[in-house]
Amino acid sequence: MFDKKQFDLLHQFQNSETPCVSIYIPTYRAGNVQEDRIRFKNAISDATNQLTDASIFPEKEMTKAKAIEFLSPAISLLENETLWSELSDGLAIFVGENHFSYFVVPIDLPQTVYVHNYFYLRHLLPMLKDEKRFFVLALSQNEVRFFEGNKKSITPVIINDLIPNGMEEMVGTDDNSQNLQSRGSTSNMVLYHGHGGGKDDKNESLKKYFRSVDDGLMEMLHDEDAPMVIYSVDYQIPIYQEISNYSNIHHNHITGNPENDDPVLIHERAWSVVNDYFIQKNETTKNEFNQHLADGKASFSIHDITPAAVQGKVETLFLDSGLVHEWGSFDEKNFKIQIHKTRQPDSICLLDKTAISTFQNGGDVFIRPRVEMPRVVSHLNAVFRF
Repeated sequence: MFDKKQFDLLHQFQNSETPCVSIYIPTYRAGNVQEDRIRFKNAISDATNQLTDASIFPEKEMTKAKAIEFLSPAISLLENETLWSELSDGLAIFVGENHFSYFVVPIDLPQTVYVHNYFYLRHLLPMLKDEKRFFVLALSQNEVRFFEGNKKSITPVIINDLIPNGMEEMVGTDDNSQNLQSRGSTSNMVLYHGHGGGKDDKNESLKKYFRSVDDGLMEMLHDEDAPMVIYSVDYQIPIYQEISNYSNIHHNHITGNPENDDPVLIHERAWSVVNDYFIQKNETTKNEFNQHLADGKASFSIHDITPAAVQGKVETLFLDSGLVHEWGSFDEKNFKIQIHKTRQPDSICLLDKTAISTFQNGGDVFIRPRVEMPRVVSHLNAVFRF
């Protein structure tokens, strides 16, 4: 799962002395490997052309042979059969001096190849805070599965190293000779209890098991606030809700035994639970934006928004997911932008600059189709802190 630590590592490549290549391609989950590979080959060709283009790097352009050598870690992915058999909705690749990384992500990515002295990262921001992102906790006494989803897809998240493998591992196994169960404690002692406690004893065992599950999940989710849907048998759900430290467990849940359900079915059931939540949230956002606009605390002009983002004044930013680049330059001293009709040697993508600045300064960034933005007349909408 792409996270803030990985984002920060990529963001460190600012004003690099050597080129940074960012490649994004949309992919299919299954059945179209050949098409995905062709799309990736075309992206490599585009990256090669940019690396050898003197109009992009007047003093640092490469020969074609040098560019191919520079891109060789990415090119080698073409022979990675495991990768092409386990794709999701998008593939992001980053190549720099002494750096190579790639991420299979469950979000739609526009085909983008960006060569500059920093990595282009705004397309991955929905992985860190997507307004239509949610979690599913498929919880049973025999196993726990965890998923990250959005409107279109769901992806299993590996949590085996964080939580117990079922209640039996946490509570202990039956001792038929004494009809007792052992339970671990925080000391070196082992506590034993009989079965006479009945329902109360079983609930205490469930609480202990669920606390261990929740503690493990919170190591991963401590800074998350996406809604979490619990999928479990009905009597276990309120027990988990009672002990959990997660801040946004959705009030609706999925009732039943999730053990034999495949991810496609889980996604279908979970989305039916959270869809209304996101619709209502979107309407609230539009109404709030219009009020902020009337109060002079919002804008849909890039000339206002980009300088404000750099200065840490943007609280919430909405970006058009359909627009790949807005070329221009930014005057760091006077906080002014200039729009370029086409890419020039000093051009940067102002959308990326605005998005990353907002995020780094603690603002929220939402990338959505233009028709879902508060004001559809612009590619950017922003609410200011003051």
